[in-house]
Amino acid sequence: MRNSNRLLLLNLLLLVGTISYAQPGRPFDMRNGPRNERVEAARVAYITQRLGLTTQESSAFWALNNEYETAQRAIEEKYKPDIAPGQMTNEQASRHLEDRLKAETELLDLRKKYHARFREILPARKLVLFQQADREFRLELLKKVRENRRPGGRF
Repeated sequence: MRNSNRLLLLNLLLLVGTISYAQPGRPFDMRNGPRNERVEAARVAYITQRLGLTTQESSAFWALNNEYETAQRAIEEKYKPDIAPGQMTNEQASRHLEDRLKAETELLDLRKKYHARFREILPARKLVLFQQADREFRLELLKKVRENRRPGGRF
């Protein structure tokens, strides 16, 4: 009974994600709130099913993953250049390259910190499967976006 409820919930989340792609006339924009929420819901459902997460594992994992992704975005935003690369002087470009190295170092430190925390929640095998499933989901999403691309290069 418990397994069937979980499967029903996962199928419902996947259905919502699938239906959202079928809506005509709406541009795909990751910054667009409701669209982004649907994509994220589909991602969570896909990965949860692929990893075979229990309810307890799922809630702990996704809470920690959201925390990690927020910290990751903060670091990336911190080192985001103020001007476009094509508009930079050599001095600005040099500073940007140094900042990129600092950002990558901070991101690696963050990954190491959270790696230990993720290992407390999930076994190593599921963490490896997470990386694979996340990559597969992103590729599948990209494929769907390309299929839905409209003439003229717009989505």
